Formats: sequence, C-alpha cells, structure tokens
Amino acid sequence: MKGGENHSVFLCVSPCLGVDSVRAFALSRLRVLFGLLLPLASGLLAGCARQAPHPHAGTRPPGLFQDEAAAAGIRFQHRNGAAGQFAIVETTGSGCALFDYDNDGWLDALLIQSGPLPGSPGPRRSALYHNEHGQGVPRFTDVTLGSGLEDTGYGQGVAVGDYDNDGFADLYITGYGGSHLFRNLGGTGRFEDVTRAAGVGDTDHGRRFATSAAFGDYDNDGRLDLYVCHYCLWRPGVDKVCHDPRGQRDYCSPEVYDPEVHRLYHNIGGGRFQDVTQASGIGGERGRGLAVAWLDYDGDGREDIYVANDLSAAFLWHNLGHGRFRDDAVEAGCAFAESGTPLAGMGIGIADYDHTGRESLFVTNFSNRPNTLYQNMGHGRFEDVSMEAGVALPHMQFLSFGCEFFDYDADGWPDLIVANGHVQIHADAASPGVTYSERKQLFHNEGGQRFAEVTAGLGDLARPMVSRGLAVGDVDNEGRLDILVNNQNGPAQLFMNRAPRRHWISFTTAGTKSNREGRHAHLTLTAGGLRQSAEVRSGSSYASASDRRVYFGLGDATRVDRLEVRWPSGLHDSARNLAADAFYTVTEGHGVGLGSKR
Repeated sequence: MKGGENHSVFLCVSPCLGVDSVRAFALSRLRVLFGLLLPLASGLLAGCARQAPHPHAGTRPPGLFQDEAAAAGIRFQHRNGAAGQFAIVETTGSGCALFDYDNDGWLDALLIQSGPLPGSPGPRRSALYHNEHGQGVPRFTDVTLGSGLEDTGYGQGVAVGDYDNDGFADLYITGYGGSHLFRNLGGTGRFEDVTRAAGVGDTDHGRRFATSAAFGDYDNDGRLDLYVCHYCLWRPGVDKVCHDPRGQRDYCSPEVYDPEVHRLYHNIGGGRFQDVTQASGIGGERGRGLAVAWLDYDGDGREDIYVANDLSAAFLWHNLGHGRFRDDAVEAGCAFAESGTPLAGMGIGIADYDHTGRESLFVTNFSNRPNTLYQNMGHGRFEDVSMEAGVALPHMQFLSFGCEFFDYDADGWPDLIVANGHVQIHADAASPGVTYSERKQLFHNEGGQRFAEVTAGLGDLARPMVSRGLAVGDVDNEGRLDILVNNQNGPAQLFMNRAPRRHWISFTTAGTKSNREGRHAHLTLTAGGLRQSAEVRSGSSYASASDRRVYFGLGDATRVDRLEVRWPSGLHDSARNLAADAFYTVTEGHGVGLGSKR
C-alpha cells in the first residue's frame, strides 16, 4: 500500500462479514436461544440438586459507585487528536494506573494521554496525581509538572514494575512511534527517561504502534522482563477511506491493516534489557495485540503469557523454559470464540473466580459478539463457559475494552467490572441498539457458578461514556476496591466503592530471592469456610495497571485461619490466625508483618 493512496471501502458491521463470520453469526443466534433457555434449565437443575442460593444473590444496594474524580482533584481530559482523518490510531484510546510511586502506602494515579496525531504539533501530557490521604472523598494533587512525564508521546498504555529492584515502581509507557521506560528516582516524584540506555525504545524507524505492555519474570531470575503488544502496520497518510451503511465516513475495520509482531525483552541486569523476540519464539507469530497478562496457567512454576488480539487468534505463550515459548492457545482452548472465529480481543481479566485454585481468563470483545470466559479446567486446558456463566448475552450491545475481576462487595467471590465504548462513531448505523457512548457493566459472582449483571443501583457507572483503560485498587484504604477509568475524548472517572462494609484483608509482597515486588507470588488463604487464591498480578485489563496489593474479601469472617505463599523462587511462607480488616506485608523467607490497620 503506497502512502497517500485513497481506497474507498464500504464499512459493514465490523469486522466485515465473510463466510466464516456468517456461519459464526448463525451459530451465535442459536446460542442466543440456548441462552434464553439456560437460566430456566439452570434453575430447575439447581432445585433438583437442592443447592443453597448465594448468600447475597439479589441484594443490590443503591448507588454502589460514585464518580468522585473532580471532587478528588482529578481533572484529566483525554484527547485522541482526531481531526477528520479517521486514523485507526485514534480508536484505541489510552490506559491508566493505580500504583504507589512513593511507598507511602497510598495509591497514586497515572492517566495516559494520546494528544495531537503523530506529526502534528502540540503537547501530549499524561497526568500523574499524588494521593494526599483523603478519607471519605479522596484528595489528589497534580504533580506532573517537574515529574519527567510531561511529554510521553502519542500514548496508549502503561505497565508498572520495579525492573531494577530498587524498591520503587517504574513505568513503561507505550504509544505510536516509540515507547518509553521511566525509572522512578527514589519515590521523589521524579522519573528519568532511561529508554535508550535500557534498550527498550521499541521504535523500528518510528512506526511501531504499541498498545499494552506488562512486566513479568519468565525465567525466575529475580528480574522483571517486559512484553510489548503491537497492533498493526500503520503510519500517517496510509489510511483507507471507509463508510458506514448510511454512507457516512467512519473508522475502518482493523482487518484492512496487517497484524504486527510483538516484542519480548529480557532483563539482563544493570538497567539493561535484551531483545529476545526472535530467539524466544515470540517473533514467529503476528497479531493485533491489545492486551497482555502473565499467568502460570498450567501450574508448572513458570510464567506464561496470554495475549488478546483484535480479529486474529489469541496467543497463549507457553513457557517451555530456557527462554523459549510456544503458542499453545489452540491446543489449550483459548485462541478463538466458541464459534471458532477470532475474538476482537481487547481486555483481559484473570482470577480464581470459582475457587478451584486455578486462574481463569475473561476476554472482552466487539459488539454483537459475546465477551468470553475461559474456565481453567486444569492440565493446561480451558473451556469456554461464557453462556453458562451468564457473561455472553448481556454484552451483545456493548463494545468492551478495560476489565478486571474484583470483589467489590467483599463476599469472597471475585466479581467483574467492564468498561464499554464503541470505536465507530456511527455504530448505530450498522447495529440497531448499539451506541457510541456506553455505560459500564458490573457482574456479581454468584458463588463461582454464574455471574449476574447488576443493573440497578449502579450509581455513576450507569453514565454512558466511551471508555478504554480501567484499573482497580483501594484508593482510600478503607477496605473496598475502587475503579479508575480513562475515557476517550472525555474526563477521567474515579469510582469510589460505596457497597456496604464487610470484612477483608490485603497483602503486599516483598521478594528477596524472587523479584523485589514479589510479582507472580501465589497466595492461598482459608477463612470463613472458603479457600481463596490469587497471584500478584502482572498485566490485565486494557493498557492499564491495577493495584499490585492482593485483596481478599472475607464476608463475615473476622480472621484468616491460614495463609500460604508460594514464591517464584520456589520458597514457601505461611501464617495462621491473621486478623481481618488490615494491610499486611509478606516478605519472602521472613513471613507476615502487619502493615496498617483501620
């Protein structure tokens, strides 16, 4: 495709329907019928089995989440730089992060800016906010000026991780035309751009379109490595011209642009990384990458990598050891939708939502296609349980990006939050009932079997926006998980959790032999008759980074009977009889210490 070439392309329901898509559409209609019958059948089966209902099913208090961003001092406004060119880079939007950059025990916030299109003049200022320890309504101060983060390029996503093991969280900010590694200078609020010295510029002649990234230690050497998603082969001036069914100009389906190779960097110490994309096997595949997460899906002690690709098969990079990876997504059952067609994968959620001790995958999708829940069945296999679990049909009129599992009501079962917003400004022209701006969706975990969408009492979650990045964390340290959202061409939102209080516990991990932050440490606790597990997460949602503290809801339990921690190094720690409603620090080889208690 030559620069400046103008192609007229008719835009049908994205992605444009071929034979496979028509077949998939027919199958999806059958699944709709199945889905309508499923709740009745499930209810009958539950009655026959005499299963007790979930203790909080149907009890949804009003006003669960309130947007306190403006009151808290967060007045960030995202801009994608759209100027009538309908460049595909304008559609993907930007992410955000909740992380503690100065180690004061309170989550700070980072919102990524896109700004004017590449090649156009103007500032592209992301925003760093310091948490001033406000209670009730939190208080944040904009500390961007002088932080070193004033201009982060045409930004897309952010990964958070202490790559140099100095005890302070560093930042990797992705975007079009090159990404940036910012070293945290001792929690002072200053960040140094060390991209060139570290060897992670990811420029490739200034034309790389990077979206999500995540740090993870794939060889368990105690140093965090880095995976970077790339979207498609695009540069300014090569945009095709597409129209909706009414003949109005709109954004093209990404299928008109070729997918890209992603990149893996190995941390070799001394602040340096080595590009191992080809040597590792990662370079053997191409995909329109939008989200990435590290997880040990088969329990072999080595971190694998799951990547959600847009309109191309997902990757499950199975860690073979010795620096080698193989894409086992097809064999593992998490490469495609149930129909056998590629997902328009945009966001990833990971959790042991069913208390099996294994982490499952949730992948967000395009409108008129179901969001997908891959249940981890063990032995390296996943099963698509989207319909049975109740997450498929409620999504069909939405287009979803950021998402996270989080236990918003602290009952001990991870729930789901999904950020929605379309990519086509005339979305209603192709699909009646589908809109450009969309509300968020909240799904309550009904005892690990199904998710029930919460539609009443959502509070400000019900306000339609064009949402992209989403991160969760306990912003006010009151024991309830809050939500930060970056919206396309709109104000950022900070949703404070107003659900009724229940008991909880939170852990910060500190590695000694493992990486300093304890990324990938696996925590299992028993309390109130429930056995829960979670891993210190590296990557999830879309282009965003959530609080790395591991939070467990405890319901009515006031103590944890037992905590077990399995570290990436192979070491184990344990503790008994821990009081609820407290923050703890777990140090590798030294056990559990009380952080702070409210």
